[in-house]
Amino acid sequence: MQPSPILQRAIKRLALTTKQGPHNYYKGNRTGAMGSHTKYGGYKIDWEKVRTYMCPDLTDFELTPFVTRRIEKRKDEFGSGGPMDGKEYLRKWKAEGGNI
Repeated sequence: MQPSPILQRAIKRLALTTKQGPHNYYKGNRTGAMGSHTKYGGYKIDWEKVRTYMCPDLTDFELTPFVTRRIEKRKDEFGSGGPMDGKEYLRKWKAEGGNI
């Protein structure tokens, strides 16, 4: 059973999936290898291929974290909604200096 001619043209333009390729086809996720396999079954990492991410300097960054560091963990103090109430959490967060 084959797809119709119109569908055959559309399939040629689509990305190849693992079901359409050969039985040992592995698509991967474009990450690349960070080393090589040794002849003894191990793996040797090439540290020049390892990705490193640089974080920018955030000292004068204007945005604040969603959870303020000044909120204390209290087990005895909850609003009407209980410990999982979102409105009570946001009320406490704003009272402790959080800004949206």
